[in-house]
Amino acid sequence: MTGSAFSLGEEVELRKVEYKLHGELWKKFTSTDFDLNFENWIKIKYLNENADDFDDNIRDVPHNKGGLYLFYVKCQIISGITEYPLYVGRAQITENQNLRKRVKEYFQKYSKSNERPKLTRMFNYWKNDLYLAYYPLDDNEDVISIENQFINSLLLPMNTEIPDTEVKQAIKAFQ
Repeated sequence: MTGSAFSLGEEVELRKVEYKLHGELWKKFTSTDFDLNFENWIKIKYLNENADDFDDNIRDVPHNKGGLYLFYVKCQIISGITEYPLYVGRAQITENQNLRKRVKEYFQKYSKSNERPKLTRMFNYWKNDLYLAYYPLDDNEDVISIENQFINSLLLPMNTEIPDTEVKQAIKAFQ
């Protein structure tokens, strides 16, 4: 960043994200079979200090399970309160897919490709402060169901596809 207020204003504007905080949508989240308290998720720094490769902890992400994952930005100013969820996703366990492989694909594929612009933006602006939380699950149906509910309830800024038709239509109507 340069020293001018104008340049700083441009930089700040590029990093603006929109959260839709809607309590009624939160109440629609019905998955009670799992304790999805954030304390039960495993949290790691996603990229190394140079943000040019994975953090060493990525090797601890299970390769024999599916599950949910959440990319979030963590600011160290007020630890524990300045964590901003950006994107929630899922990994099913199949012959060709697992939790570790799926979370690694984001940096390998989307960080520079602009194939998914919001994800490219996530890496461009927050790669040094990007963290990954994951919640391993064994059942692919649970993985799909919970991820859909998360997306429909939380409307995170980097998730573009909303599974619930009514919610999707409502969001598009006001964009």
